[in-house]
Amino acid sequence: MMILQKRADAGSNSNGVNCSELLSTSHRCFGNDLVAQRRRCGKNILDILTFASLLICFLTSAGSADAKYAHTLFYETVRTSGMGGACVAVADDQQALHCNPAGLCQVKDKAYAPISANAEINQDFRRVKNKTDGLSDNDTPEARTANNQILSSIMGQRARSVMSNLAYYLGGTGYGAAFLYQAAAETRVIRPTSPRIQAIGDVDSVLSGSISRPVPGTRIAFNDKAEGWWGATLKFLSRRSIDKEFDARDFAGLSENDLRSNEFKGATFDFDGGTFWKLKNKWNSTIGLFVANLFESEIDPSIGRLRRVVSLGTTIRPLKGENAQKLMLAADYWDLGGSGSEMSKRRLGMEFQALKWLKLRGGIRGGYLSAGCTATFREARLEFATYSEEVGPRPGDREDRRYSVSLGIEF
Repeated sequence: MMILQKRADAGSNSNGVNCSELLSTSHRCFGNDLVAQRRRCGKNILDILTFASLLICFLTSAGSADAKYAHTLFYETVRTSGMGGACVAVADDQQALHCNPAGLCQVKDKAYAPISANAEINQDFRRVKNKTDGLSDNDTPEARTANNQILSSIMGQRARSVMSNLAYYLGGTGYGAAFLYQAAAETRVIRPTSPRIQAIGDVDSVLSGSISRPVPGTRIAFNDKAEGWWGATLKFLSRRSIDKEFDARDFAGLSENDLRSNEFKGATFDFDGGTFWKLKNKWNSTIGLFVANLFESEIDPSIGRLRRVVSLGTTIRPLKGENAQKLMLAADYWDLGGSGSEMSKRRLGMEFQALKWLKLRGGIRGGYLSAGCTATFREARLEFATYSEEVGPRPGDREDRRYSVSLGIEF
């Protein structure tokens, strides 16, 4: 009993404070400090992304009030189209070269493709083309009346087509390079009181090189450890562009030389940048931020500048174990600070590995459904997708359904 009493007395300090209570209190205080520190660190990535987005949006709105912008420059794979356009936090294939170069960190094996050919038309392409092909270049009252009737029957409709090929190389150490040739053409029928045809087209040649490098250290996001990468793309663009209105008779008599005489030509350099984060949690989440056309370079005074576009994205993989890679859900908020409607900026997508050689996709883009699939046979890849864009002044006003196919050969 005497020994036990002495040990009890030794467990107290000279002020009568029990050491065990002191240790317990210290542990609680230290633990609270750790929790507070973890919460503070947990905001690091979000603070960085938010600050970067707000800064870029501010610079965009402050410096572009009187700018003339060129037609949009963007390459979209058929895979991305089928997933509703969500790609910023996916970025694990050649799409990363044009939507978030930081995502090249996910490419572990070298790959190159001499052919990745895409073709796309919209729902009104055949109808508008057939009608406009029937226009007459005769300068008679009967011909003018017939031409006006034809144009009135397709008023507000448009024929759109995109043809492209992307030859690319993906290094296994965060490097990539590509050459894109893309021709986009659109024919619109406008002005109901005096029908005219608007011809819009761009032929782009884009040579680009991309790099992805890790962000030093480990960060905390949403109470999860996160690894980060930054990425950058330097691109050179050469463009031939047309945006001109014609009356029916002039349009009917157009030749290829006439179209070339109405073209404007220009070239420029610009940069894209991005960041990509992998979160170590049960969802295998990723977060991405992408900035296109950082300097808003001018192609030519008659064509305009490339418009800066800022986008955020995230993905999760909800399945567990050996099935973890079979299902991916993605969401993007596209063009922060842009003038489009909120609905048009939201993109949702999913990808499911149905078979070893078959992937199925679906999504929502601007409130409209999208779908697609990929069949892979050795080095060959065949893809299909359908999606819609809003071409009216308000969400839900006029849906423009589009269909894309792609053939790729990758080694």
